[in-house]
Amino acid sequence: MDINSYGRAINAVTPGSFAPDIAPGAPKSQPLPDDADQSASSSFKDTLSQMLGNVNDQMLTAQQKSTDLATGKSNDQVGTVKAVEEASLAMQFTMAVRNKIMDAYTEVERMQF
Repeated sequence: MDINSYGRAINAVTPGSFAPDIAPGAPKSQPLPDDADQSASSSFKDTLSQMLGNVNDQMLTAQQKSTDLATGKSNDQVGTVKAVEEASLAMQFTMAVRNKIMDAYTEVERMQF
């Protein structure tokens, strides 16, 4: 192994990023944005609220499609199964996030100040 190749690779790193521009003719990587530049970023509360709203919409859509299929208003079995599975996965993901948040809260609660 040649130690100079590591030096050349390190010198090829664009400031503000961790991606070396080693390949000749490869497009240069862009620096990562600073947190201060992200004035339009949303808060954790807003993100969580939006996620819960999306899950609720998926659950309502799945319920409506299931009702339409059961009452004969629709024959779209594939769309109904897809909507139900998407809603189920969204709910499972939401519960996983909830459990992680509760675990983090419990850890913070146990901390001694």
